[in-house]
Amino acid sequence: MSTLSLLEWSNWHIPSVTLVVVTNDRPKSLSRTLDSLKTALYFGDRPSIHLNLEQTADSSTLSLANSFTWPHGDSYMRHRVIKGGLLSAVVESWYPAGNHSHGVIIEDDVELSPMFYAWLKMTLLRYRYGLDKNVSPRLFGISLYQQKTLELSLSGRRPFSARDLFSKLRLPDPGTPYVSQIPCSWGALFFPEHWREFHDYLVLRLSEATHDISDVIVPDVRSNFWRRSWKKYLIELIYLRGYLMLYPNYPDFMSLSTNHLEIGSHVKEESKEVYLAKKALFTVPLMPLPGLSLTGVDILDLPNANLPDWENLPILDLLGLPTTELDIARIAYERRLEVSSCEWRHSNAYTYDARELLCVGVYEGTHD
Repeated sequence: MSTLSLLEWSNWHIPSVTLVVVTNDRPKSLSRTLDSLKTALYFGDRPSIHLNLEQTADSSTLSLANSFTWPHGDSYMRHRVIKGGLLSAVVESWYPAGNHSHGVIIEDDVELSPMFYAWLKMTLLRYRYGLDKNVSPRLFGISLYQQKTLELSLSGRRPFSARDLFSKLRLPDPGTPYVSQIPCSWGALFFPEHWREFHDYLVLRLSEATHDISDVIVPDVRSNFWRRSWKKYLIELIYLRGYLMLYPNYPDFMSLSTNHLEIGSHVKEESKEVYLAKKALFTVPLMPLPGLSLTGVDILDLPNANLPDWENLPILDLLGLPTTELDIARIAYERRLEVSSCEWRHSNAYTYDARELLCVGVYEGTHD
């Protein structure tokens, strides 16, 4: 936390963070997730934890949840009586109580680093509660996971290394954190204004009030074929708005969360050889406690041991290609004109109102 400015320190107690765990019928996975949350460092904060159980949760999962104790704050449990599926299970698992309310959404095949909260807190204070120059309404969340594979190209998955890319681009420090239009579903914190807008956007899309559910909103991405995925619709919103998520970029893909790619809604049973090869595409090492890293990597392995200013963060698009804030704003505006029946008026205001994206009527636009 030595990277924080006096202003950021003074805002320490303003944001609230809720840890949201989504689970169904993988008790061993859930136990690992909860253990990793219990043993993390919270630096005096007392985040609440919410366990969200699907209607089909088995007896072992229910027993584990009922016996769970949370030493760091308040705990809550919800159990569905009608099966919602993964889309509903994730999206309805958390809703912000105000504009200082932030949700960390964690599926039960995700494991957390004991340092995950340190990364979240210092980046949250820098890019949401810091100097005006470092606060952008485009930032919708903070990833715990470091990208190792890109999935959205129509040509299929491909390996990805932000460090290799930034080295080729001759950036001053290839180890800099960066922002990307790709949303992370394997451990991430979401901002309240954007998450509320996402809820409203989903209501419109799923109701088919203005567009058929099969309509393509984002051209030329694989997520258009993810019919039951909540990320498909979040990607649509991100594309139409030009939103961005912050990502870590530590050596050796050292991350604050990892995915164990276990059998579930989106991971089907395959041969052991195929499964292990696929798992290797996504599993990353977890950052240990200070002084315990065999590679010497720690939370302050940042450019000049500090978080960069917003203007110095590299920006990547949905395909992992370098872009600029001006370009994503332009592309978003042009696509909104194509898919929306709204009459757009130029404005620098961010409304977080999904109705202006898929509507009939006049709204204030958000084109920069």
